[in-house]
Amino acid sequence: MRNIFLLLAATALLLTSPTLAADPETEHEVLPASFVSLKSDIVIQEGVIRLGDFFEGVGQYGERIVAYAPRPGGRAVYDARWLLRVAKAFKLDWHPASKLERLVVKRDAYVVTKSEIADLLHDRLIAEGGDPSSRVMLSNRDLRLHLPVGDEYALGVEAVSFDPAKGRFSAVLAWGSGKDERRRVTGLFERMTEIPVLGTRKMNGDVIRETDLQWIETPERRLSENTIIDPARIVGMAAKRSIPANRPVSQNDLQSPRVVAKGEIVTMVLSTPIMRLTAKGKAMQHGSIGDTIRISNTQTNVVIDGVITGPGKVRVDAHVNLAMR
Repeated sequence: MRNIFLLLAATALLLTSPTLAADPETEHEVLPASFVSLKSDIVIQEGVIRLGDFFEGVGQYGERIVAYAPRPGGRAVYDARWLLRVAKAFKLDWHPASKLERLVVKRDAYVVTKSEIADLLHDRLIAEGGDPSSRVMLSNRDLRLHLPVGDEYALGVEAVSFDPAKGRFSAVLAWGSGKDERRRVTGLFERMTEIPVLGTRKMNGDVIRETDLQWIETPERRLSENTIIDPARIVGMAAKRSIPANRPVSQNDLQSPRVVAKGEIVTMVLSTPIMRLTAKGKAMQHGSIGDTIRISNTQTNVVIDGVITGPGKVRVDAHVNLAMR
């Protein structure tokens, strides 16, 4: 409707085709009108579209406003019928080549990313009493702003409501001077901490080395009581189950490295104050140092219990069983 209103207004300023001064001998001849052509797809920065944005050869009338521009970062498509109506309103010597002819107008914009918005809010929330070690977590997904191009449209924080105890906030972002140039955002201002995580997935039984670790920042509220923050408690341990990369590691994810495998031949040792006996046995279970596993004596086939003391070594307690013979 706005475009139609502007076109009706434009008809009050009909533009007559310019002509050259007539030669006395050919005073009845009229030279052809100035050549007018449609421009190719264009990019503008203003909030309005002018006649000269659409057409070449309109001279001093190129500054006449004929339509509102799309929003910053947006686009508008003008078909042959609409363009012809504009041309007729201004008495332009132009006709579309076909009904399919059209012109696409794009509005240039300064794009403000979600991370830039978070940085802007971070400084403001610190001024409102927030912890400098906290990080802004915006609730608005895929947030980005398209601002008009120009220094007068710098983005700022117009108002903030912040609860430091809970970390929740809402804020109004503003740019320019128009009443619609506002955007409300919400989120959390969360305390962050660095924790060690695995750089790659580890499978059950894999031993974790120092080179397997990397550090990430994560909100404190997301950490459980079992989350391991000290890397020394991770390095040298084995995965009890599959542990994904870049995820907090908990005590329940780890176990001592397996030093005896099921089916492995181990040395059983029975020690007393007066003697030390050894024998060979076959492990019937996997185990780590300190685990009690079942072992079959390779000579007698008697099954006994033993405590793993090291790779391939098992301690047999005399008061538990004496079946090593």
